[in-house]
Amino acid sequence: MICEADAEKVAHAPLVLATYCARYTHTALGLRWLVANLDNDVPKPAWYEFEMRLSPSAAVERILRHRPRVVALGVYIWNVERTVELVRLLRAQSPELVIVLGGPEVSAAPHEFPAFDLIDTVIVGEAEIVFGDLCRCWLAGERPVERVIYAPLPDLGQLALPYHLYTDKDLQTRHIYVETTRGCPYRCDFCTSGGVEPLRNFPLEATLMEVQQLAERGARTLRFVDRTFNAKPARAAAILNALLPWAKQGLRVHLEFTPQAKYHEDLQAALCAWPVGQLHIEVGVQSLNHEVARRIRRPGITEAEAALSYLIRVAGADVHVDLIAGLPGEDERSIAASFDRLWALGPQEIQLGVLKHLPGTALDRHLEEWEMQFASEPPYALMHSKTLSSEALHRITCFAAYWERLANHRHFPRSIELILQTDTSPYRAFMRWSVWLFQRVGRAHSLALEDLLTDLYLYLTQEQQLSPDETRRAQALDFLAEGRRPERAMPKILR
Repeated sequence: MICEADAEKVAHAPLVLATYCARYTHTALGLRWLVANLDNDVPKPAWYEFEMRLSPSAAVERILRHRPRVVALGVYIWNVERTVELVRLLRAQSPELVIVLGGPEVSAAPHEFPAFDLIDTVIVGEAEIVFGDLCRCWLAGERPVERVIYAPLPDLGQLALPYHLYTDKDLQTRHIYVETTRGCPYRCDFCTSGGVEPLRNFPLEATLMEVQQLAERGARTLRFVDRTFNAKPARAAAILNALLPWAKQGLRVHLEFTPQAKYHEDLQAALCAWPVGQLHIEVGVQSLNHEVARRIRRPGITEAEAALSYLIRVAGADVHVDLIAGLPGEDERSIAASFDRLWALGPQEIQLGVLKHLPGTALDRHLEEWEMQFASEPPYALMHSKTLSSEALHRITCFAAYWERLANHRHFPRSIELILQTDTSPYRAFMRWSVWLFQRVGRAHSLALEDLLTDLYLYLTQEQQLSPDETRRAQALDFLAEGRRPERAMPKILR
């Protein structure tokens, strides 16, 4: 394999793989799976993980300097626009080039992809085995009869694992993604995995050896992309126990749990053995409204609060909770109730996101009844519904952005606490601040922290009539906790 770090040194590579990553710190596990499972009779490919700030024209220049015959691109919800432009430029500059697409964003509805007419082949599904077979055809000058290839589910025990393809630099500076299962046992209507793929496991012994080698090589963060890491508790416990020696040396692990799975004794012991704060667990609650959960086939909501309480208060994990605004039939009052109940449990983060109609999900069955209208462009967010107006969704979107900027990132916690204390409902309290702030600044992003501190002071003292001295004391401590110590840098209003 010719990795990105070495690609510029190579004059010619007949096969090039590429994708745009959302951030530099992210890595493309999908590319590594493809490369790891190429046979020796396929020439070594060059591959690139482009940053979003790199223009498509610059990306095309890097790709074409290898004089490739085949270019394969991975398409995800965050890089659709970039990929479409990349395809158009590649086709214009190299008409004879074979262009291949794969990935979740093109798999659900390949014929509807914006640049479909410019693409030679789309591979739908898990492509590791099919991709190698097709490469031999393309490089031999042959073309498959069908432009859309539906890949059968591979035997996970027969796949070559790709983790040796992470470089030492990757291990030190980027998130390392690991996959120990594929598929999901649940059928939630909003999810692309809702009942489409059965839950399948990679061989446990080989997986344990690979993740331990990553830790031994110095990986700082392992992010398991399993959709439901705790679906099989004994297996989850075995993986956590295998990594425990490196956890005591600072290794952090990110996992995705389902809230309804019970934590039997093996998994409880494994969770509690980890140092406090070294486990980051994302729990997709989505809603605590039982009727809404039943409607979207989200099971086990009755157990969610107890499961979260255990993870936070007993296991000592950093817990990130997901809520979705806009689920079929749910109004803002119900969203607020879920938010307030979750906040009372004390998670490290609550991420409130607007519902997205991802291609291939079962949300279609709710559209007419609940009068749901979604944007036609990524990320396909809900625009309005029978129970949420466009104005309400705009308020919620601003709320979510401000909450992410301040509360989830631990900025100005004393000031945020002063806001939340102005109402018995934390949601209502923060929503009032959000509405006031948007009216003042007119945007939900690109807000300087120093400006926000001034905005907080004005809101708390003028709108909420809190004591100026009490507010200044709290905000001065917040400011100093941010590491901004020179007094001349402190906002004038606090000096």
